[in-house]
This record gives sequence, C-alpha cells and structure tokens, in this order.
Amino acid sequence: MNCPHCHSSSTTEREGRTVHGFRRFRCRGCGRRFNERTGTALNRVQVPRDIVFLVVLWRLRYKLSLRDLAEMFLIRGIVFTHEAVRDWEARLAPMLAEGLRKRRAGKAGRCWHVDETYLKVAGKWCYLYRAIDRDSNLVDVYLSETRDMAAAKAFLRSARSVTQVEPEQVTTDGHASYPRAIADELGTDVDHRTS
Repeated sequence: MNCPHCHSSSTTEREGRTVHGFRRFRCRGCGRRFNERTGTALNRVQVPRDIVFLVVLWRLRYKLSLRDLAEMFLIRGIVFTHEAVRDWEARLAPMLAEGLRKRRAGKAGRCWHVDETYLKVAGKWCYLYRAIDRDSNLVDVYLSETRDMAAAKAFLRSARSVTQVEPEQVTTDGHASYPRAIADELGTDVDHRTS
C-alpha cells in the first residue's frame, strides 16, 4: 500500500490491526504510520463504518433529527453525539449524491419533462429546475438564483452529462429561454414541446 502522506510505495505492514480491523502500515520514506482508512472521509471515526452509513442514510431518507438519531443508537449501545451525525452527514452526503448521479448514467428515457419551481433554501429564494422522463424517473435537478437563459443552459448541460442520454423530445412550460437553451445544449434535432 502506498503512503498517503509522501506517496512512497516503500511501506511495511505492522503487527496487529486497528480496533475496527484495518491493517496498519509504516512508511520507510517519511517514517509516518497509517492504516487502510488514512486519508479517507472516515479517517479517525471511532464508530464502525456500516453504522456511520446507516446513520447518514436514515438522516437523509427519513429526515430524522440529529439528536433523535444519536438517541436511537444510544438505546442500542452505540454512543456518539448529535454533532458527530452532523459531521458524518457533511462528509458523506456529497459522496452519496455523486454515487447516485453516476448510477443514473444511461438509464433515463429519451422523452424529458422539464419544469422549474421557486422555493426557499436556507432562507434564500431560488429556482429548482428538475427533469423527469416519461416513466417518472429523475433525470436531474439544478438550483439557480435566477430563471434565465444561463440557468436553463446549465441545467440542460448537467442533465445530459449526468445521464449520458441525448433526448429525442423535451416538454417544457412556455418559458422563453427554453427553445434556445435546448437548441444550444441538446441540438436542433430535439423535438421541443410546450405544455
């Protein structure tokens, strides 16, 4: 295993394992000690990683409060604070979101329905662009402070790159920026319909 500090391949495995069963190493180049988890998002986390992922999943899926999650696991004998839950969510939610985006590649249909709505996020009003395909599968979402040509183009560019699908038909509301944004980002062969 390469050293995460100096990237040297000259390392030796040390005796024993960490509390969670990870192999331990020492770098001959820089002399630093590390384990298999060093340099990852879960480095120095004292709770087993399957518990951490379960906590983050429940937090995102069921909208449980930080304190409720800590209390639920305390009853089961696993001790951590609500601030640990906040930290794990901040570290892992972007990684989970990126993993889900990668899983959508190539799975969207070729007929998209695009719409935007105005909502408040963290006390600030913004536009949420979203697209679904004919089977109601999510294509992509995009937050923007504005509802203009640049936002529409950025959203369509993102949707195409996430799904790696070129749509045949895009149905939108009658907003004026969509026809040009669709032509510029998706091509002139795409059938644009308004509802």
